[in-house]
Amino acid sequence: MTVGIYIRVSTEEQVQEGYSISAQRERLKAFCIAQNWNEHKFYVDEGISGRSTNRPQFKKLMKDVEAGHIKVLLVYRLDRLTRSVRDLHKILDHLEKYDCVFRSATEIYDTSTAMGRMFITIVAAIAEWESANLGERVRMGQIEKAHQKEWAALAPYGFYKDDKHKLHQHKEEIEAVKLMVQKVREGFSFRQLSIYMDSTKYKPRRGYKWHIRTLMDLMHNPALYGAMRWRDEIVEDTHKGIMSKEEFEQFQKIIESRQNYKKRNVNSVFIYQMKIVCPDCRNRCSSERSVWKRKKDDQQVEKNAYRCQVCALNKNYSTPAFRIREADIDEALIIYMNDLLLEPSSTRIMKDTNPGDELIAEMKRIENQREKYQRAWASDLITDDEFKNRMNESRIRYVELKAELEKLKGVRYDEKDIEKDKENAKLFKDNFTALTPEEKRSFVQTFIEGIEIEIVERTKAKGFRNQKIKVADVHFY
Repeated sequence: MTVGIYIRVSTEEQVQEGYSISAQRERLKAFCIAQNWNEHKFYVDEGISGRSTNRPQFKKLMKDVEAGHIKVLLVYRLDRLTRSVRDLHKILDHLEKYDCVFRSATEIYDTSTAMGRMFITIVAAIAEWESANLGERVRMGQIEKAHQKEWAALAPYGFYKDDKHKLHQHKEEIEAVKLMVQKVREGFSFRQLSIYMDSTKYKPRRGYKWHIRTLMDLMHNPALYGAMRWRDEIVEDTHKGIMSKEEFEQFQKIIESRQNYKKRNVNSVFIYQMKIVCPDCRNRCSSERSVWKRKKDDQQVEKNAYRCQVCALNKNYSTPAFRIREADIDEALIIYMNDLLLEPSSTRIMKDTNPGDELIAEMKRIENQREKYQRAWASDLITDDEFKNRMNESRIRYVELKAELEKLKGVRYDEKDIEKDKENAKLFKDNFTALTPEEKRSFVQTFIEGIEIEIVERTKAKGFRNQKIKVADVHFY
């Protein structure tokens, strides 16, 4: 019989110190020995609240319960499992469904009787109340600190906190903030400001480039005139600012007056919305519409196009952001579909060399390695710091592999898909040119997962003039 030992700590301090994890681990191991339970497996959630069941290791534990690998779920105390009465009943019902017994090392529960279930419900209700009450006390404490002119959160850019949590101007960063304010007053948009700040000696605290959202938050922060915002309340005169309150309010009016609120009658139908893959960065292109009046007959003309926003916002690209007209895609797609040849033999080759198999195999190896780390840590073969570092390193690699695997979802490896693709291609050839824009969109969104574009000849001007493209590949659902 395998015992699933679940351990949870709720704060980063507990994770870093390792005391709470170690304490639970040692007592639960001793409990297993006393019960003659030789086989056990640890599931540890680090720095995660018990108010929600959205926890990685808890989900893994539930999957193992469903698979029949775990027959006893052991916790140090009930509130380590959950602090919600509703979640508790769901968990107990789930365990009962798969013949898994719930045990607590420090509390005695008999969930097989009505009295036992009532008692465990009362204990869970008290834990839920304690959690909610703690949250209220923390919020009251934060508000009181704000009234005492103490800064509880991280100091905003341009300032630093002293030992008494009072805010002071940072000698170098405050010059960067003053420069930002000056440029906004001179007429810079936030996008222009981000480009300009990237060219200066002033760098953000995190990352290597200034982002629009970061600059907007900073320019709207009352800390600029010596005030502190906590939730919906503003406490003034908490520190020395770089402008007066009146100047700050006037500054906010300047920013607000430059915001563009367009009321447009948007009725365009974007046939290839989120289907075009950028040939430069492999991200999906967004849709955009151009409207103008034709001079010869004074008629309003609407044209759809697709542009890669990632390339447009990435200022490191030496070439213009990829942009393509919808009419050019129509023409290239028709040529591609007419020339499309689907050979089963080529698919067999792809199937034999499926790169996704290698990614899945490496992900399995990482999962096995993480389980070995847990067993080694549970047996005191590695320290808490080593355990945390190795788990973090393996988690980063696992996420990278998972992202690569997601990118390969559109690649076809099954021979059965060839016949399906042939049917879709035939439907396209027979009907596409006769469809209305709405019907074309419906067809593309239903049958096509993505369209890869190849640039035959890049434009020498801004936009897509003189640009020659062709469809390199079409991925069907």
